[in-house]
Amino acid sequence: MLPDYFEFTLPTKLIYGIGILDSIEDAVAKFKNRKILLVTDKILVKAGPVGKVKKGFKKAGINITATFDKVPPNSTIKTVQDCAALGQKKKCDMIIAVGGGSVIDTAKVANLLMVKKGKLQDHMGAYLLDASDTLLPFIVIPTTAGTGSEVTKVAVIADPDNDVKLPFAEEQFLPDLAILDPEMTVTMPGRLTAYTGMDALVHAIEAYVDKEWSPASDALAMHAIKLISENILQACDKPEDLQARGAMQVGSFLAGVAFSHSMVGMVHGIAHALGGVYHIPHGLANTLILPEVMEYNLDSRLERYADIALAMGISFPNIISDSQSVIKSGALDLFTRAIHKTNIDSLKDLVDSKAHKVRDFTIKKLENLGFVDGWIRKQAALAGIEKIRTLNRQLAFLTKMPLNLKDAGIDDGLEKIEQLADTAMEDGSMLYNPVEPDRDAVIKIIKKVFYSKDKPLEVSGEDLKPADKKHHKAKTISNVFSSSKMLYDVLGDFYEILKKDPKIGPSIQKSDLCVQFQYKNPDAAITIDATGKNTKIIKGDFKGEPQVTMSMTADFAHKFWHGKVNLVTALTRRKVTAKGNVPKTLKLLPILKPAFELYPDYLKERGLEHLIME
Repeated sequence: MLPDYFEFTLPTKLIYGIGILDSIEDAVAKFKNRKILLVTDKILVKAGPVGKVKKGFKKAGINITATFDKVPPNSTIKTVQDCAALGQKKKCDMIIAVGGGSVIDTAKVANLLMVKKGKLQDHMGAYLLDASDTLLPFIVIPTTAGTGSEVTKVAVIADPDNDVKLPFAEEQFLPDLAILDPEMTVTMPGRLTAYTGMDALVHAIEAYVDKEWSPASDALAMHAIKLISENILQACDKPEDLQARGAMQVGSFLAGVAFSHSMVGMVHGIAHALGGVYHIPHGLANTLILPEVMEYNLDSRLERYADIALAMGISFPNIISDSQSVIKSGALDLFTRAIHKTNIDSLKDLVDSKAHKVRDFTIKKLENLGFVDGWIRKQAALAGIEKIRTLNRQLAFLTKMPLNLKDAGIDDGLEKIEQLADTAMEDGSMLYNPVEPDRDAVIKIIKKVFYSKDKPLEVSGEDLKPADKKHHKAKTISNVFSSSKMLYDVLGDFYEILKKDPKIGPSIQKSDLCVQFQYKNPDAAITIDATGKNTKIIKGDFKGEPQVTMSMTADFAHKFWHGKVNLVTALTRRKVTAKGNVPKTLKLLPILKPAFELYPDYLKERGLEHLIME
């Protein structure tokens, strides 16, 4: 069943890659000649990510005009005003945010303030800008994997004088470009990895169960849940595992897109109140509140919570994996012997005793088995809630994360519980919760989490993925060919070897293609013409008309023949441009694969061992 109405847009361009900040020239070329305000915090300046960003942009010909590095963990009205004032003083006309949610939200609202002027409170609300209004160009580089703020149109800023958080929402908050580089998250401490990762998981779960769900947000949320639940322990335990870090970043991004369309719910409503009244870190508040709200909402979204459990790896019989009836999905696969008389309790006992492993029973006569689906699905959903509680306890073991609100910093015995409840009930997130939030229920949840006696749970080797080998960058060699003459000598002769190779040569000839490679730095052109009886290698000018012309740097060609690059990805990233019948040319790739092994040996025979890449 589909909702009556939904919208989906994703105007932000996003690029992902390990170490991608070293090669962003093409992605940011249109932003040259801008006066850029970089927004970040002092910790990131000291830890190194900010320096890495500046270096990457400088390499792309873009220099930072001003840096605002005074963003606290929970940005305030004053922070935003000071940031905007610096940008205006330096006449900045573009913003780059490097950091977590607080930094990104500060940059979003400072951008608004720099353009619209006035008091910050004048702009609080949702969609106050006209469709024709524009803000300054905006690039986001997250250093955490949790908020998803790089692809959302919302921002939250604290008002410490009134113990609340001010919401802002504008379509124009969506960045022009988001850059996800897992290397930027390696310095993130384990506890922050846990907080932000669970924040992203909450985004995905609430997006999936909230009132404003849609098919698009559903798909994104479910994959986010899978990525995050499978990698968060690994990211905390092995902080330099870049594959786990990358999975967390992508999961956070997907969850961000999902909840920006479906919104969040009661978990966030209570978490916002805890942040405003008691200054509990947002990610931690979400983490502690999540399982209790899932339990509160359970019966209203039973099917969806069961889906979430399965996405998190809860192992249940295949008969429930697609929400189909036990009968329709093949009860005969579960039972192979008839029973003529049974009752609900005995069947529940059968399920409790791992009925999915039993193969001796076949149900032939039972007036109504509908309850079986509902009952098993509920067990799956309940197991999903316990999975979250277990995950929290494991994260506490790995990171010393608090497991109750008392240890999280509430030291007044919940004296402000009434204020907490009022603040939570007034939060806009509550509007999207699948069940109408009840004030007494909010108080009950807060008290339960405050007095919780949960203890850290040791993480076993089975709970972690095999350690991923540390990502090694290939040896970088630049200006490989000192002159056009050298390029013709080395690559031209190598193509002659390929032409004569008994495995590669005949396949090239059968392709009936004429491909010209145009190189830069140094300039050169080599054409492989297989349209005649014999394949020809032409260096320099070619009198015919190539079917395909491929342009690239000479260094890229050198890297390609080492098998170190993906040509399709290179085309997408504009590292290679191709004119003509490109699909036909790409069919040559399997033919050329053996050449990747020949090239290093060829260089060695030519006495060019120093050019061989690792």
